[in-house]
Amino acid sequence: MTRTLPRSAGLTLLSAAAALLSGCTGCETSTRDLPAGAGAAAASASPAAPPLPPARELVHLVDELPSCDLEHRGILLDTGAGALLGRFAWQGVVPTGIHAVEHDGSTWARISERQIKLTFVLPSASPIFVSSRAVGLAAKYATVALDDQPLGTLRFQRDQIRIASTPTTTLPADPGLHTLTIRFSGRLREGESFADLDWVRVGIPDEDPATYGPPTLRDVVAPAAALSGVPHRSIALRAPGAVRCAFRPSTLTRLRTAIGAQGSSEGDAEIRILRDGHEPLVLHRLHVEGGDKATWTDVELPLAPFAGSLVTIELRATAAARGGRILFGDPVLAGAPEPPPSVPAARAVVIVALNGVERPDLPPWSGRPEPSLVTLSDLAASATTFDHHRAPSTVVAAVIASLLTGLPPPAHTVTDAGARLPARMTTIGAIASDSSVRTGFFTGVPTTFRAFGFGPGWSRVLEHPPTSGDTATTPIDAATAWISETVRQDAGNRLLAFVHARGGHPPWEVGPKELHALKPTEYAGPIEPRRAAQALARLRNRRRDVLSPDDRDRIRDLSTIALAGQDRALGNLIGTLKAAGLWEETLFIVTGDLSSGRSDAALYAEGLDLQEPFLSLPLYVHFPGDLYAGRRVAAPTEIIDIARTAVAALGLSFARKPLGKDLASVASGLEGVERDPQIAALGDRYATRWGNLVLSGRLGVPPFLCDLEVDPTCAFNRREVMPLAAMSLFRRTVTFDLSVRAPAAQREPATIDAETAAVLNVWGAQ
Repeated sequence: MTRTLPRSAGLTLLSAAAALLSGCTGCETSTRDLPAGAGAAAASASPAAPPLPPARELVHLVDELPSCDLEHRGILLDTGAGALLGRFAWQGVVPTGIHAVEHDGSTWARISERQIKLTFVLPSASPIFVSSRAVGLAAKYATVALDDQPLGTLRFQRDQIRIASTPTTTLPADPGLHTLTIRFSGRLREGESFADLDWVRVGIPDEDPATYGPPTLRDVVAPAAALSGVPHRSIALRAPGAVRCAFRPSTLTRLRTAIGAQGSSEGDAEIRILRDGHEPLVLHRLHVEGGDKATWTDVELPLAPFAGSLVTIELRATAAARGGRILFGDPVLAGAPEPPPSVPAARAVVIVALNGVERPDLPPWSGRPEPSLVTLSDLAASATTFDHHRAPSTVVAAVIASLLTGLPPPAHTVTDAGARLPARMTTIGAIASDSSVRTGFFTGVPTTFRAFGFGPGWSRVLEHPPTSGDTATTPIDAATAWISETVRQDAGNRLLAFVHARGGHPPWEVGPKELHALKPTEYAGPIEPRRAAQALARLRNRRRDVLSPDDRDRIRDLSTIALAGQDRALGNLIGTLKAAGLWEETLFIVTGDLSSGRSDAALYAEGLDLQEPFLSLPLYVHFPGDLYAGRRVAAPTEIIDIARTAVAALGLSFARKPLGKDLASVASGLEGVERDPQIAALGDRYATRWGNLVLSGRLGVPPFLCDLEVDPTCAFNRREVMPLAAMSLFRRTVTFDLSVRAPAAQREPATIDAETAAVLNVWGAQ
């Protein structure tokens, strides 16, 4: 199923794109590829239109090349410089039998695997052949198949470099996703390898007699290409050739580059937008002159018409003389003229994570008045709310570890319910304590107790187990008392408090009168306040829905009562901050740790499938000085953004380069291009979201692609009809994972003694 825009919306979008082309200077814009009306808009643009204001650089496309597609007379799969990451048939890592080696100063791949599988996107239907520059070692040849259909044989020369090719197919290969299988002949002795590969080309037959020049990363990048004495770090393309990179622009994003010709002759360049289900859209076409007097032509193209959509930006050399190249100098995606504002300085940072809550049950997402949630309703109206806040895991300890360290689960190694946060991981509490900020850690959730590595580095730590008999609001109440005492001791104290509250999770504390008022009045099911978590854990182990409608009503009502108590405690906490004169200088954040789920098998469970309902979290932020008060933000945010924002608000910093975004910058709307998707991980499973697109699955298996805009329940797999998106999302997932993942040996198991085991049993975790 191919999704298209309504006719009126499509014309508006594309006409706007054409009209905005007037922002370039010296450009020659063709209207041949634009819809009716768009060409008139471009033609009527005044050549004397005022130049666009300067823009802040956000993404340098030269730096992004390893995750982009390179094309010259076909698709090139470069074996060097990490360009094959994410191409090994949906594997998350480079196969163990592939290692980097050097030949004549360039990086090749030494293959010890019997076969390798490479996934790529063919942009249009065409006959193809496969060739490779290789050195034969133990293998004399390799058979090649496309989607399990034989293509031919690559024959190697032992210890000599040569280019081997298969015959050209008789029929055209279909556009879209394909998997190329290369299987090597021969037997390996110990220490031997089959072959060394420089590159693999999925070639498009043409009549060009010139020797093929592969657009490898080393070949494409010209670090200081100069025209008329002006140098630019450039992407240098032979014709016909292209570079394609996927991004999600905002309304402020602009593509900026300088275009020129290298060599003695002229050439033609294009900048296009590619989207699944749409014909390529030419944004800009330019004829350039080479020779001694060649100059750069500056081009700046607003991408606002594509804001919020995942698009592939293509820089294309359509024509150039033999030996000449088209240069795209310093191509960048730029944003607003000025950087977005950072979070204001704060004297106090208070973060509350509520366990066992569903975003659709909370204001403003419920869309109805919530009289029992007065404090959250007030925050929904007076603070900033974020509509696309996401968890990095479905393990509670992993989510909180990310909140406190600013790292994703593969980096901090709390990747499952049996792991602990290693002491070597620096938390925001340790950073603040080392800078003379008073810190307090208060938790009522057993999986963030000391047994799971939480608490070290904080000056005040409180663990409130569900077996204590005290009220469920004790962690919030204790934080309130600690803040009051800290301010009383010294009004100038800066402070950081983190509260992991029970939220709506059982066991619930309900008085006899409240319990008697619940319906049905003669309820005799398994759900009762003190032992409900244990009962639900037993039901989960049966792996089927066995709760009656009365059971579900009882759970919902008891959870509502419990959450109302937490809400009142939050109100008291905010009241204390106001009474102490701190509220206007407080960064106050309320979020969740994991959605509790609505099916019997998911209620208050952990380690669930990485589905959007389980990963979607509430986020309320009161910024100091009531910045962005009442604003509702649609831009995506993640748990790690909280850590970065909290540290920045206290005027501190991480020793490493921080991950995540400043929430104040996101709320400002000036963040610019969305460079990376939101990635959740659990073992070898992943769920990567970029806008409305979600790619999920298990490494090594073809993934499932969902478009939430047209399929909110993710009933249909759109991987085959949206190949550009599927490949881009997967490659980003693999690249990010490999950049942050700690060695498996660094995972530490939790220390579960008898007392902790008893607490976890009451919590329903065992």
